[in-house]
Amino acid sequence: MVLPESCLPCYPWIRNLISQTTGLGFGYDAKSHCFKVVRIVSYWEELRGSNLPHFSRAEVCSMGMDSWKEINVTVPAHVRYSPCFETYFNGAFHWYAMDDNGNEVILSFNMGNEEFQVIPMPSFISMHDHSICRSLLVWNDCIALVIYPERGIEKSFKIFVMKEYGVKESWTNVLTIGPLTRVERPLVFRKNDEILMEGSHGQMMSYNLRNKEVKDLPIYGVPKSFSTLVYVKSLVSVKGGNQMLDQRDNT
Repeated sequence: MVLPESCLPCYPWIRNLISQTTGLGFGYDAKSHCFKVVRIVSYWEELRGSNLPHFSRAEVCSMGMDSWKEINVTVPAHVRYSPCFETYFNGAFHWYAMDDNGNEVILSFNMGNEEFQVIPMPSFISMHDHSICRSLLVWNDCIALVIYPERGIEKSFKIFVMKEYGVKESWTNVLTIGPLTRVERPLVFRKNDEILMEGSHGQMMSYNLRNKEVKDLPIYGVPKSFSTLVYVKSLVSVKGGNQMLDQRDNT
């Protein structure tokens, strides 16, 4: 499927800025029964000397529609790249981001009401420590933040769960995995008691939370290049709204 051209107008004063797509998300709108793609574009002044964009804009495309539409709200945080952080959960897509004050936050976009929300990180974590990595996963029907060292032969993985969505005080350290060797980073919880991880040599691994057993899986790739997506079967066509339902009703 080929997406249409962007709808974001290029105003004369924008042409002198550097622009880059910093966020992409894909999800399902249960109200309109359609899949959506959201795109965030950030703009920098070439000589501004700041790592944070000057501002960001967003647009959304409903599958089956031949156009984008601009989200006419201020994007409240600036998306930053972080491996294994982009996550779809409970009708919203989530990115690692920073606010205007340089605080690290989670930026979410609700596919239904098409609104952004800033979710705070745990206050008791030194988030400005660049020697640690962060991954955002879904575990036990909750958002889970995994903190682990960027380097090292052995790594321990601390799992923090947000028990009440959007509430900073509900972050709770529920589990620490390891120390483990040959493990680079977590990828996704396959079951509530099993987590898939990327090995240090580009191999897929599985860790069982109950018996603490590590298994090598026959899946190999380029080191630090793995990404995972959760696939769920659906009768809804990605080509648009109720197309699949309409076809079924006419048979």
